[in-house]
Amino acid sequence: MYISFCSALVSAIKKELGDQEAGNEVVVDAFLANYRKLPEHQFPVQVEDAVAMYEYLLQHEKLQSSQIILAGDSAGGGLVMSTLLRVRDGDSSWKSKLPLPLAAIVACPLVDLTGDEDETTSEHCVLSLNITAASVLSYHPTRHDPSTWADASPVHCDLQGLPPVFLQSASLDTLFRHSLRLKAKAEDDGVTNWEVDVHEGVPHVFMIMPNYVLPYARVGVQRMAAFAAQQFVRGMNSNSNGKIESGHC
Repeated sequence: MYISFCSALVSAIKKELGDQEAGNEVVVDAFLANYRKLPEHQFPVQVEDAVAMYEYLLQHEKLQSSQIILAGDSAGGGLVMSTLLRVRDGDSSWKSKLPLPLAAIVACPLVDLTGDEDETTSEHCVLSLNITAASVLSYHPTRHDPSTWADASPVHCDLQGLPPVFLQSASLDTLFRHSLRLKAKAEDDGVTNWEVDVHEGVPHVFMIMPNYVLPYARVGVQRMAAFAAQQFVRGMNSNSNGKIESGHC
C-alpha cells in the first residue's frame, strides 16, 4: 500500500512542479524508512531511529536539508513531529547541530498522550479506540505520568522554530482531536508557517487508500503534492543556481 501511495505522491509532486514551471531538471524520490516497532520496542527508540534516518540522508546520501521533506501518517506523523523537535533542539549523534529539513507533512498524526479520543468519530473509523489505547500504552507505558511524555506528545511541546508543516486531517478519524490540538498549540505558540488541510467525512489515513477503495484519496494526495512542490520551489529560490536539483520525501 505504501509503495503505491508513495509512487502516486511522487508523480503528483512532479506534475505540480511542472505546473509551477520549476524546470525540467527535477528529480523527486521517496525514501521509505523503517524503524523498530512496538511491542518489542518502546519510546524513545522509534524517535531515535527516525532521527538516525534523517542523519543518514544528510551524511551518507549527501543531501542538503533544503532537499528533504519529512512525511508520515498516524504514528509516523507523530514520529515526524518528534524528529523535528529533536533536530531543532540539537538532540542527535552528530558532532554539530543538524539543520532542519525544508518542510514536513503529517497526516492524521498521533501526537497526544492524553488519551481522550472521540468515541463518536471512532464509530466510523478503521482505527478503534481499543487499538489506539493499546498501541499508545505499548509505545509509552508511563503515559499516565505527563512528566515522562517528553516529545512523545508533541501537542505539549513548544512548536516554535520548526520548518513549514502541512497538517492533513480527517473529520471521521479517531485521532481527529489530535490534529485539532496540534493546530491549536501551534497557533498558541505564534506559529504562522503551517498549513492545515481538513477533510470532512473520511476516516483515519484516508489518503493512503487505493483509489478503487476510496476515490477521494487522490484529493488528499494532490494537496500534499501541492504543498511539497511549493516548498521545493521555495528551496529552489533560496539556492544560488535557481534550480531544483532533486527533492526527497
